[in-house]
This record gives sequence, structure tokens and C-alpha cells, in this order.
Amino acid sequence: EALRDLTSPRALVIRGGRAQRIAGREVVRGDLLKLSEGDRVPADALLITADGVRVDESLLTGESVPVGKRSAQPDEQAAAAAERGAPGGDEGSAVYAGTLIVQGNALARVTATGARSEIGRIGASLSHWLDERSPLQKQTDRLVRQLAWIALALSLTLVLSQGLMKGEWLPSLLSGIALAMA
Repeated sequence: EALRDLTSPRALVIRGGRAQRIAGREVVRGDLLKLSEGDRVPADALLITADGVRVDESLLTGESVPVGKRSAQPDEQAAAAAERGAPGGDEGSAVYAGTLIVQGNALARVTATGARSEIGRIGASLSHWLDERSPLQKQTDRLVRQLAWIALALSLTLVLSQGLMKGEWLPSLLSGIALAMA
């Protein structure tokens, strides 16, 4: 849900020759995005024009330093759209959903949205992640079960031995319950 919140900012798109601000979740593949300093990128996109663009990709890469971006050359636009590289590294021509433009202005064509974007892939992999218990948790569970069985056996032994020796079963049962609780 946190990833979804990061990837649904407002976006300035150019549709039908007009610039309009829409919700990030309404951006579709092929839209032209107008990006400027301070904007969160709403979808994976390929830069058509870029003027001193630097992007904070730490959400995807963990790198604390913004990376420089350049516009894609016409001959590499088709190839880059077909085969996107991984986030990170200077002088790339792709921007990714959820990243932050920290400097410059750009015009970009959307190449992927939602689950097909880089951050969407991360979200999909997290949704399939199993909450596996650590070895310490497994060992602790096993120890607690063993101690519980030992305590139950000792309590039953106390009840039986005291009941048979003294013939008073109610005090024996109360002693066994007290030992089990302890």
C-alpha cells in the first residue's frame, strides 16, 4: 500500500496537444509526461527531452546520490522502450515510477504503468513473499512445546502420586494444577 501511495502522485500529461493535470493512476502507456523539479514520476518513462535532469532513484536502488539523465536518441528510443535497463547509473534515458525529479525539466513518454513498472515488480515480488519463521523462532517454539509436555507430565505425576499415597484426590488435583501453572 505504501508503494501504491508513492506511485500515484498528480501528473502533468500532454493529451490532444493540451497539458492537463491528472491523477497518477490515470496515466497510460504512450502518454507524454511533463516533468519538472520536485515532481514524483507517476510511471516508467523514456525521456524525449531533458534539460539538466537529475533524479533521486533511492527508492529503487538505495543510492543516496541523485543520478543524471539525458534524452534518448531517436534510434535508441525504440530499442530502449522494448528493453528497459535497470534503475541506477548516470546518463540513462529512463525514469521510473516513484522516483523524484530533483533538478531540471523533461518531457517523457510513458513505457510502463502499474504492475509492469519497476516499482510494480517490487510490489508483486513482495506480495508473493512468504512470512517464513527464523531458525531462532522455530527452535524457541520447539523448546516451549517440549517444556509444556514436561510440565504436564510432572503435574500428572504429582496428582497421581499424591492421590495414591494420601488418598486425597482434590488437594492432589489442586497441587497438580498449581504446578502446571507455575
